[in-house]
Amino acid sequence: MLDRGPVDIRLVLDSSVLIAVMKPAEAHHSDASDFLDRVHRARGSVALYAPPELWLEVRVAAQKMEKAKNAARPPGVNDLLEGLPVELVPMTRVEEIDQFFEELGRRTRGKAPFANATDLVYLWAAWQVGATLITLDGGLLKYHGMVCDVTRPQDAYFRAG
Repeated sequence: MLDRGPVDIRLVLDSSVLIAVMKPAEAHHSDASDFLDRVHRARGSVALYAPPELWLEVRVAAQKMEKAKNAARPPGVNDLLEGLPVELVPMTRVEEIDQFFEELGRRTRGKAPFANATDLVYLWAAWQVGATLITLDGGLLKYHGMVCDVTRPQDAYFRAG
């Protein structure tokens, strides 16, 4: 991990937020756009993290949008994050995954709701760096407090410059 010095808040960015920014007709477009604006203004006090899968999900969504008939060209992925240092949190050892599943099982007493592997990667990244997961995904929001805090972009409060 990069040493960013002291930060007020650590956030893991879920792809649903960036995808909402790319889609002006999306119900949460303004919430997601406002969140990224606030993060820009809070430079230095917010550390952003994401699993490497973030880029795959966002690029796939952008390609689908570009191929859609009569669709407006979405902003480039690099344009979305210009000036936002997002540190990737890759899995480097199988033991990290095992520890995460042990913790998830312990905190949920073995009754965790089922999630897909991609959702678990975002939860794992937040757990790994001690961050709050920012998402618009209703399934992920159900995991709030199980291994990390999970919240929507409009509910994330931090000092914004």
